Amino acid sequence: AMGYRPEGMIADMIFPVVNVGKQSDLFPVFSRARRLRAQSTLRARGTPAKMVDEPVGSSTYFANNYALKAGVFLEDRANADPILLDEIINGRTRLVMDDLFLDWELRVANLVTSGSNVGSFTAVSSAWDGAGDPIGDLNTAIDNVQDTTGKRPTRVVMGLAAWKSFRRDSTVRNLIFGTNNGGGFASRAQVMDLFELDELLIGGAYVNTGEEFAGAPAINAGEVISQIWNDDVLIYHAPPTPSRDTPSLGYSFRWAAPGLPNMQVERHPFDTKTKSEEIEVGYYQDELITGAEYGFLLESVNSST
Repeated sequence: AMGYRPEGMIADMIFPVVNVGKQSDLFPVFSRARRLRAQSTLRARGTPAKMVDEPVGSSTYFANNYALKAGVFLEDRANADPILLDEIINGRTRLVMDDLFLDWELRVANLVTSGSNVGSFTAVSSAWDGAGDPIGDLNTAIDNVQDTTGKRPTRVVMGLAAWKSFRRDSTVRNLIFGTNNGGGFASRAQVMDLFELDELLIGGAYVNTGEEFAGAPAINAGEVISQIWNDDVLIYHAPPTPSRDTPSLGYSFRWAAPGLPNMQVERHPFDTKTKSEEIEVGYYQDELITGAEYGFLLESVNSST
């Protein structure tokens, strides 16, 4: 396909990005139990106010460097029409950016769709593309996170297969549009309003898991594409404004010190040996689960237990 670009990637919207000043450092872990413990605030006349404190733990991050580059070769520039010279540069830049974002998508998806990384996870009793109860399943997950942490989930991530089943479900449609309304499928905005969510993210990205064949006669030889998020559903809490002092299922710790690459495009000088210049993009980041109990995973909702 000419000019094909992957789409539907959401990793950059799942974990809020927190800029940090060091590649590796500690971040505070506060006691929720202490914050939710009621204190006696009564003060008698002439006596000092009660002194309060809290225990503070810590955890660590390490921002790995992720970077790719692509060559712009002399032969390609010489063969191009003058009006298309800039498009050669832009095309190589898009290639590098797309590859970086696809790798980011896979890292985050693998992290949050593993039941061991969230507070609770379960399969559904009946498949969503059959006789399932997607509204009841979501309410159960939302209540679980809120009753466990005191924080209501603010975001839901649905894999594309899960979203297709959810928005086409007759109970969902009747609840939103009314019985015998004649048609219509639930929109993201309607579902966000129904469950009082800040964000409903649909994981629509695909990845080619097939083996790469060097010198294959067909340009798409060995292609095996599959949905990255498939039919998993993540329910979790994340704050509207990222801060290391605010609870969240996870954060992306971005090392953004002056002079470091931070998703900017770098053009390296022309190399007379390879007859090319290079386009490079990179960044330093660590995606971490910082509060597993703030997340609930519904696994493979189009399959039943």
